[in-house]
Amino acid sequence: MLEVVQALTSCVERGTRAVLATIIDVEGSAYRREGVRALIHEDGSIVGVVSGGCVERDLAEHARAVLENGEPREVFYDFRAAEDLLWGMGVGCNGAITLWLEPFDPVAQRERAAATLAALRRRLETTQPYRTLTILRSPDGSPVFPGQILEEPDGTDGVDWASLPAQGLVDTSVQGVTVRAFVETVRPRPRLVVFGAGADAMPVVRTASGLGWHVTVVDHRPERMSRTHFPTADDLALRPRHAYTQGLMLGESTYTVIMTHNYEIDMHLLSSLLPLPIPYIGLLGPRKRLEQMLMDLEQTGHKVDSAHLEKLYSPVGLDIGAESPEDIAISIIAEIQAVRSGRQGGFLRTRRDPLHARSQVNHAASGPAANAAGGGTRCGL
Repeated sequence: MLEVVQALTSCVERGTRAVLATIIDVEGSAYRREGVRALIHEDGSIVGVVSGGCVERDLAEHARAVLENGEPREVFYDFRAAEDLLWGMGVGCNGAITLWLEPFDPVAQRERAAATLAALRRRLETTQPYRTLTILRSPDGSPVFPGQILEEPDGTDGVDWASLPAQGLVDTSVQGVTVRAFVETVRPRPRLVVFGAGADAMPVVRTASGLGWHVTVVDHRPERMSRTHFPTADDLALRPRHAYTQGLMLGESTYTVIMTHNYEIDMHLLSSLLPLPIPYIGLLGPRKRLEQMLMDLEQTGHKVDSAHLEKLYSPVGLDIGAESPEDIAISIIAEIQAVRSGRQGGFLRTRRDPLHARSQVNHAASGPAANAAGGGTRCGL
């Protein structure tokens, strides 16, 4: 989503057109799930991924037609049977996907383009989950139109939000008009706070930023808190030595990694973070160091119960034989992703359940649930 928003912003600045593609329905196995978006430029280049290369060439042709007539359209691909061979793709995804293609024209359709960009920007900034309703079909002359995006508000839009699911295609009423629409639950970007600005924190920040996470680096050393060291971080928080958590947003969508290499600071951070409703605390260092730290906390009057220990991961990271800072960064980020998804981080070849079960998360729930727009099943799985 971050890449798509950046590309849309560039289109506005340059006055160029593009087509926004959104997966609105998936049957069976497919590379990506509902809500995933990509942007198709006039020259056919694509930002984002909606398949494993299975449909992009054909999708570019449909996008060209959308730009020519200025009207959105649905495109359906079915790879569940031998008809797949008719496409000359032979991808064998064993699934079908429906995509919604809509024009993005910041010159001829300025207001509509501005509204689309604003709606997508809000997704990157929100700290609370909410639902959106994208109009796909509506009667001619009605007050609502295909491509219009409504956001779960105070009810003044005439939408009965209580009757809508967390996600999916629906026939519903908007301002007294029956429409076909795509409901989507938007969840906050994962927020990662890295305590410690050492050299080994740099690949952690770089990897998380590459996934589109919101990343904050915290340290007390001004010489380490620079864009030279952390060019991709969203925030650099310079804090006093014993006040690292001061003024930070540390809630149910926040994941933390402690890597200060300072025993005293680490212990102070644990005492501050363990009682908070955050789902993950990763602590760099060997197990013996953690055990000593927990004993010291108990002796200084800090109660550490089983609920605290469930969200504490130390030694931090998955067991992948990591040795270099880059290897360790991968293991840490992979472990956080596993926690976000409620998985154990094992080998996929040993998994017997579906790789990507459909989300059943209540639309009003907050927390570290995986973004339904971000998952996907590989072609052929």
